[in-house]
Amino acid sequence: MKLAAIDIGSNSIKLAVVDAAASDSFAVLAREKEVIRLGHETLATERLSTEAMERAISCIQRFRTAAEVRQAEVIVAVATASVREARNAAQFIRQVERKTGVRVEILSGVEEARLIGLAAAHGSAARGVTNMNIDIGGGSTEISLFRDGSPLSLFSVKLGAVRLTDRFIRSDPAKPKAIANLKSEVSAAFQRPARELRNSTWQQVSGTSGTILALGSALRASGTTNSERKEQPVQPAEAEIPLSKLSQLNAELALQDHSQRRALAGISSQRAEIIVAGGQILEAAMRALGVNVLHTCDWALREGVIIDRLREWEDEARPPVPDFADQKLRGVHAVGRRFGYEETHARQVAKLADQMFQSLAAAENFSRHHRTLMLAGALLHDIGYHISHDSHQKHALYLIANSELTGFSEAERAVIANIARYHRGSIPKQRHPEYAALNAADQETVSKLGGLVRLADALDRSHDSRVHDLKCELNGDTFYIELFSTADCSNELVELERKRDLFEHAFDRSLSFGTSKRRLRIA
Repeated sequence: MKLAAIDIGSNSIKLAVVDAAASDSFAVLAREKEVIRLGHETLATERLSTEAMERAISCIQRFRTAAEVRQAEVIVAVATASVREARNAAQFIRQVERKTGVRVEILSGVEEARLIGLAAAHGSAARGVTNMNIDIGGGSTEISLFRDGSPLSLFSVKLGAVRLTDRFIRSDPAKPKAIANLKSEVSAAFQRPARELRNSTWQQVSGTSGTILALGSALRASGTTNSERKEQPVQPAEAEIPLSKLSQLNAELALQDHSQRRALAGISSQRAEIIVAGGQILEAAMRALGVNVLHTCDWALREGVIIDRLREWEDEARPPVPDFADQKLRGVHAVGRRFGYEETHARQVAKLADQMFQSLAAAENFSRHHRTLMLAGALLHDIGYHISHDSHQKHALYLIANSELTGFSEAERAVIANIARYHRGSIPKQRHPEYAALNAADQETVSKLGGLVRLADALDRSHDSRVHDLKCELNGDTFYIELFSTADCSNELVELERKRDLFEHAFDRSLSFGTSKRRLRIA
């Protein structure tokens, strides 16, 4: 299969097209990059300018054409800091889809860290080796710790080469006080990840992104002659960056003007504008984390998106069987524990919803991805109790929407939040702003999967897992549920009757249910 990934960053937009045999086996057919500076001023004003959006849309259209020329069957586009922080991000996403036909997913900072770390681990780490990766983008810096393709720790810090250049560097060359203020800012920002990684160990450290690759090229070329520089790649796939040499280079860059910086090997004119801030971010990160040397890796977000999507497709090829060990659900449980969820009840609701889901999967064309979204919503449906019992379903929506869920995009997190929100109370309505903000496909997903979670929550009305099994059967336009229990389930049956509304509305089917001792049809 041929697949294309578009990375819409704060500094540049990048394209990769691959021919894939599997998630760990693909050939790169094309890689392109265009400096758009979507994050220029946007990160300060929290709005994407009309001009910036037009530049980005034109670039995305060109990249779509380039992907189609190479016969890409699927194009996946993701956006990072500039778009996720912009108040008019939804407008931008709609314009991109309307004018180019490309649907853009907005990544959270931690999800960005996961995907970049996944690429770096595949691109530079051997099996069994724990790899730390540092990635410096235009609007944020991501740090990840991976072992055997799985994340151990993920961080996203609001420090980027474009963001800090706009904020601190107002002259050319930069004034010493501006450099001092910049250093103070980045040093403070890395204190938290440094504390949380204090007891972690790793065998190697990689660095990704154009800024780090450019710094590696500059350092690699610094001890060579002009003739030697011509013989080696301007931006090698891997270069060594020792902290001591980086510190010396940063001191020199801070004293140079733009023309001097762009004369350095591996540093383009556009990169020269932001390399001072980028170099200071990398130096501060290495000092805070105790890293003496790192090696550059030219795989980053594009490749991570491709690997992750290919993994999902490999999973989709398998039937939607129960698998609570799903990597993505680990992060869901972590959020649940943070807000003191009742784990036994959460798991019971997820289990019962899953049994109904499997009975409907073939008829409704549900996928494993649908199942993961539903299970996430089921597991977190009651975390709103952390704020208040009253309207706790609305509090759950807020907490999920504002929590980091590893493995899920911003749009997927919004779906999960809405699934949890409708486990009780009103069914979805267009006057509900969080539901109305979803596109039509996601609204349908929320209504159907939320309807299942709503029924499953009713089936554990007593919060004591008294329903130990279900028998579900789809017969024409009627869905039958038979409860198996050794205890009295009258409360559950009453609650099922009360909560049947969303299921019947979303699926356009009638619901019939009863216990193992009798079967009760409710018309």
